Amino acid sequence: MKKPERKKKRLPRLPRLRYDFNKAVREARADHPKLKKDAVYIDAHRKNWLQDVAHQQPALAANDDAVEDLEEAVEAARSLRSSFCQAVEAGRRKTPVSAVVLHQDRHPLYDPKDRAIDDIGTFDHETAHALHTDAKGTLGENTADAYAVLRHLQRFDGQETDIDYCGWKRALVFMTSGVTTHLTTFAVDKILIDAQTADFVSLTPRQTAAIARDYAEAYAPQGRALKKLKDDFAPLKGKKMSAATFRQLAQITLAAPEKSQTFYLGARVLSAAFRDGKATLDGKTVKFSGPQWEKLEKQLDEKIAKLPQNHDLRKAAGFGT
Repeated sequence: MKKPERKKKRLPRLPRLRYDFNKAVREARADHPKLKKDAVYIDAHRKNWLQDVAHQQPALAANDDAVEDLEEAVEAARSLRSSFCQAVEAGRRKTPVSAVVLHQDRHPLYDPKDRAIDDIGTFDHETAHALHTDAKGTLGENTADAYAVLRHLQRFDGQETDIDYCGWKRALVFMTSGVTTHLTTFAVDKILIDAQTADFVSLTPRQTAAIARDYAEAYAPQGRALKKLKDDFAPLKGKKMSAATFRQLAQITLAAPEKSQTFYLGARVLSAAFRDGKATLDGKTVKFSGPQWEKLEKQLDEKIAKLPQNHDLRKAAGFGT
């Protein structure tokens, strides 16, 4: 079921990288002075994480209430095998400190094959939350993913990675969970599309943070648009990874107008799955072979072909033109 015209341009695969927490923290604090004053980074894998806190924020480490909050946060990160950024009250400070608690995620988001890239993407995502503490909900998550993708492009310019997996996974998780907060696909895809012509690599750290926010504000679905997407994909809520789920997704997608956001998201997930002959999410895989899938793929191709040549859906990862 693979089609030559849908294959990605093969670029040199970068050598295996090692995620260095200390180096990442030093670079983030150097790039953004705000983080030195208003944030603290914690590696939840470390037993002596409180020493790191004392080095970055001495007053925070000396505050018993703050330390108790941090201990609960570290325990939660270890239990959930997840990362997050939370506000921690710190004594006489007028504003709370952003505690960026990092743990290798249970399941990859930014690169399913390279956990170092995935760890770096998670680090950047949570850093963006610390930089944009006023951005909440869907806007906050879009800002964070936009920043992570921009930083990824700056780090790995010209190298082949699987960063487009982020947009694909965010779409499918939204469809099957019904949770809208982390629907960042439109912003992520738009950055990757624009990266073909725009110079994101030369941006300063401050510009990168600002442009991430700009993309989030421009492309994060809000209000009625977000509600419509939630309603359109409601039949998939609670569904597990299975052939039946993807058949139902195909029905929803093929019934939607070509230029709608519903069709975009459905086609974004299905086309990549058909191209690869399978779809894998959080360790579970569904394979696509046989006449029924070939028929659905043909119908999808026919709808995509009705879109203008310069439509974003044609340019999104894996579609070609």
